[in-house]
Amino acid sequence: MPSHCFNILTFNHPQEEQTFYFTDQEQANLTRIYKSLVPDEVIEKYGEQDHYYTSFTVEAEGFLAVSKPTSPQFETKTNEQGEERSYTIRNSTFSTSVLKRYYNSLIHSHFKEKGFLVKPNFVSDTEVWLPSAKQDTTCKYKIFDRFSLKVQFKTVSDSLELLVTFEGKSKIFKVPVSTLLEDVSPTDINWVVYEKGLYRFDELPDSGKREYDKVYPVWNFEIRDALMQGTEAPDKTNKYKKFREGIDKFYNQYLNTEEFKAIIPITSNGFIPVNKINVGSVNNSSNRLLFGEQKSGIVPMDGMKEHGPFDFSSTSKIHFFFIFHKDDQHIAQKMDGYFKGSEFGFKGLTKFIHTPYHTEKGFSIRFDDRDDPWPEIYEAITNKHFESDIQYIAIYISPFSKNAPDKSRRKIYYKLKELLLKEGVSSQVIDGEKVLTNEKYYYSLPNIAIAILAKLNGIPWKLDTKLKNELIVGIGAFRNSEVDIQYIGSAFSFANNGKFNRFECFQKDQTKELAGSIIRAVKEYANVNTGIKRLVIHFYKSMRQDELQPIEDGLKDLGLDIPVFIVSINKTESSDIVAFDNSWKDLMPMSGTFIKVGYNKFLLFNNTRYNPKFYSFHDGFPFPIKLKIFCTEKELVEEYKTVKELIDQVYQFSRMYWKSVRQQNLPVTIKYPEMVAEMLPHFDGNEIPEFGKDNLWFL
Repeated sequence: MPSHCFNILTFNHPQEEQTFYFTDQEQANLTRIYKSLVPDEVIEKYGEQDHYYTSFTVEAEGFLAVSKPTSPQFETKTNEQGEERSYTIRNSTFSTSVLKRYYNSLIHSHFKEKGFLVKPNFVSDTEVWLPSAKQDTTCKYKIFDRFSLKVQFKTVSDSLELLVTFEGKSKIFKVPVSTLLEDVSPTDINWVVYEKGLYRFDELPDSGKREYDKVYPVWNFEIRDALMQGTEAPDKTNKYKKFREGIDKFYNQYLNTEEFKAIIPITSNGFIPVNKINVGSVNNSSNRLLFGEQKSGIVPMDGMKEHGPFDFSSTSKIHFFFIFHKDDQHIAQKMDGYFKGSEFGFKGLTKFIHTPYHTEKGFSIRFDDRDDPWPEIYEAITNKHFESDIQYIAIYISPFSKNAPDKSRRKIYYKLKELLLKEGVSSQVIDGEKVLTNEKYYYSLPNIAIAILAKLNGIPWKLDTKLKNELIVGIGAFRNSEVDIQYIGSAFSFANNGKFNRFECFQKDQTKELAGSIIRAVKEYANVNTGIKRLVIHFYKSMRQDELQPIEDGLKDLGLDIPVFIVSINKTESSDIVAFDNSWKDLMPMSGTFIKVGYNKFLLFNNTRYNPKFYSFHDGFPFPIKLKIFCTEKELVEEYKTVKELIDQVYQFSRMYWKSVRQQNLPVTIKYPEMVAEMLPHFDGNEIPEFGKDNLWFL
């Protein structure tokens, strides 16, 4: 049986009692504390205001000294039922928030005094940068390994906890800002190093501003684009092993020492095990998918090869056409051969997705200007006649990647998508360079094929589950750094078998519009399906009451007295809680494993490790996602059966990704909206053409 462990150490309070010093005046080097978090004595002394300030244990003239135990005191009381209960005595200790910040400040100072680079913010955690064992062979950068230390109170144990994470690597230029400014705008520079200190560029001390030749920038994507550097291939090696090896080394060298334990008394013997009672697994049936002729299977690629898609496009009148540069005609011909099944490695669209493949002679578009192809492409498409009874799909052979350093070239990808949607045409973009340079490009063809089928409203596979009277709505978001829109959210509606209905998109602050879209989806669903039992919302973050309230009000207006379940779904980035399967050398827990990490909070592992003995390393090693489950009728999420059912549902929706034959770690209820949100800011007026609102054009 697998044995799991967290990336968490436990520790005791360094002292049984502390004296902290408070003031009502903001001063340099003090920590700001919100009024609800300070001891009562502070408010009694200074009167009520929004924030107070503390030097922690540093005595200062005129400051109020407050001494308290570090552990809460308890008293026994008899309740109305005559039962004796133990209660925390109010104001008997400092708030957990104040103690966390104090312990974080101790950790921050400890590593700063040792001469390491430390991120300046210690309110929530401390980030330490250590020189990496492997340095840059080009001698352009110094490479650092980044570690994060976060103090927690009893999240998965009965103790104080120290969450230790490996954040990855960062590169610091060996040339100073003064040299880099010749090619890079100051707006592109975020973090810099000056005299062994990490600073945000716009918060650099005056001494640094007097000598920019001693200020060294930290590499980021904006600087990459400004310097016209290519995009590095994503690292697909085992992140669990790299993460674990990193934190083990950091623990052994810097945390498991007498010096560190003097300020943070670690009590655990290494990283703590996961209590077996908190480990569960989705139902075996949650892995099952339906393919052609109602045949079931677990692995999408196998199911597609053996049984074909679950359902075909609603029309057989399908015409493909190519858009390509004149010098890339041979690439278009190679892709045409793949789609026909005449190229080695792929049997063709007609056989793999059972979709007729046909190109009308003379209908494809060839352009001449490689550097600025848009005017030619725009004119050719707008002047082309598309028959209303034919479903067209464009295959665009891009002369440059959508991740090209030149942003103007990148935008052509989005502009073409939008223009074709206005004509009622879906498109598939092919990176021409990959077709030429990748000898095994044919491995990409199954992914391209199922995306094409989905864009033609076919169904590659569906969930093997009984249809229930419920509606699932997914809301995702994407942070766009290039445009002046903070977030765009998208609402997708699905039946519980994974069938997609429709989506709309909104800006982050359009709470009422988002709620209106959800209510319309409920109304349309209820008109066709009587007796809707519940609404399930998969949300990309914790949902605030002001976001939930309009939805509840809308349901009341419809006369629907149904519970609303909110499943908050977050990617666990490197700076979060992770678990490892110690019984397997590659450490990634089995697919479908979930681990409780708080009240109705769970880690869910979505990957293709379905079998403890066999695993294809080409499928990658995705980290788990983090779930938090809430219901407008609280008693319903007290039932383990209901909670497990909702976790199973999230897992099943991670199997419905039709851009790849491999399972994803995010469910499509979050992933699809995120993909649309990434593209939408590039569309005119941030509007999706009507044809694209019930079509998976973005795959």
